[in-house]
Order: sequence, then C-alpha cells, then structure tokens
Amino acid sequence: MSIQRFGKWDFRAVDSASAVRALARLKEQGAPAEPERAAAVVLLREAPLRVFLLRHAAKEPFGLPVLDRSDLPVVVVRERWAHLDVDGYDGRVVNGRTVPRNVLYGFPGGRHKPDDPDVAMTGVRSVEEETGAMVALQRAWSRWVTPEYEPVRFDSWIYVATLAEGFQPRIRVREPEYATWIGPEQAVCQYGGQMSMPEATTLAELARYSTVGEVFAAAEQRDMSPILPRVSLGDGTARLVLPGEEDYPADALASA
Repeated sequence: MSIQRFGKWDFRAVDSASAVRALARLKEQGAPAEPERAAAVVLLREAPLRVFLLRHAAKEPFGLPVLDRSDLPVVVVRERWAHLDVDGYDGRVVNGRTVPRNVLYGFPGGRHKPDDPDVAMTGVRSVEEETGAMVALQRAWSRWVTPEYEPVRFDSWIYVATLAEGFQPRIRVREPEYATWIGPEQAVCQYGGQMSMPEATTLAELARYSTVGEVFAAAEQRDMSPILPRVSLGDGTARLVLPGEEDYPADALASA
C-alpha cells in the first residue's frame, strides 16, 4: 500500500519517546479528534514527467522520515506531529546541510470549505487560489487520514491533475516561499526529509511512471480506501504502520 523506504529516507521511522508521549495524551483525551476534509493536488506536466512543488512554512500532522546513511549515525529528525514536545528539527545539520527553519515541501491544497460542492472541488479551488492556474483534468490518487493522536486531523484526498491550456502556475499567496517544476524521483530524493509521509509516498509512487497518460491510467485503478497510519511500538523503536500490515494496531488507544 505504501513504500517503506526511498533512497536515504525511511518514511516509517519516528522518534519513540515522542510517540509514547503522543499516545499517552490520546489515552488521556479518551477519543481522537474528528478529521476535517481536505485536498492536495499534484500538478503534472511533461516531457519528461514533472510535478509542481511548493516550499512553505506550514506544519503538517505526519512524520518526517529518518535519514539513514551507512557512513553516519542514524539521525532521527523532528516528526511533523503538531504540538509534540520534542526538540526542534529546524536548524539541525542533516547530511552536511543546515535545514532551514520550518521549511517544508508539498503540493497546493487546503481545507474543504462549505461552498465547495465536494472535496474534489476543494482541490481545484486551492490550485487557483495558490497558483492562479486552472485545472483541466483531475483524478483521485490516494486518501490519507491524520493519525488519531493528532489534536488537529484531516481526511485528505490527494489528486493528480493537469492544467488548462495557457495556464502556468505561480505563487499567489504569501505563505509559500518558492515553487518549481521537478521530477518526482528528484523531488523525493532531494526533499523527502522535509515532506509529510503522504506527500513523499505520492512522489515515490509517481516516480514509477514516465508520462502523464501513464499516471492517469494508473489513477483509474487506485484503491481509494482511507489510509490511517498508526504507531507500532516495540524494542525501543516506533514505526508508522498502515492498514493490512502485520503490526497494525486494532485501534490507537490499544497502542497507548
């Protein structure tokens, strides 16, 4: 259902102490927060296949992957779980580079609004608001639900889309700092440590395809069942596991 690793990034490993604290808070809370509907859109173009990537400062409720290099100790970076009481990731040196404060990479998207006819139109509207461009063709790719230990949760639909003829995306709102067209494999290899698990997984999946047509054909066959990560604790480690996997907990409170 979802990749475990891509290049140097381990998308499933999270800080075990932080995971224990998050699950303890969920147990004290008694029930998870209800997720809000949201959408994110991967804009595509060719040739070769490229995706439109934004750099921004917003925090998201999924874990950052772990950097694993044979010539260095494993560096556990700050997981992007909202409000966790862990040491800051910002400013740490990773792979010889100082990671800028709160710099994250992702796609256009946002919360569902009452005026949106459905969550698909949330994606279309978000693209127009953030980039000034109009979507020509859009297909659902995956559906991710924020883990239950998060105080703010989303039921997020990820779409793949092409732009209407004559439109070129640009930054229209203040929050994104930078935008670029980039190959999906290059994007996840270069910036995977500064993406959420759904975003990085999506890019790794798209790296298997060479054309927009192949992506849209694959989208028609995708399983759109919600993907709800939960934490599996054991032997001093913590990992995100997904529905259908062997270690997937029956419910989040059982893990706590």
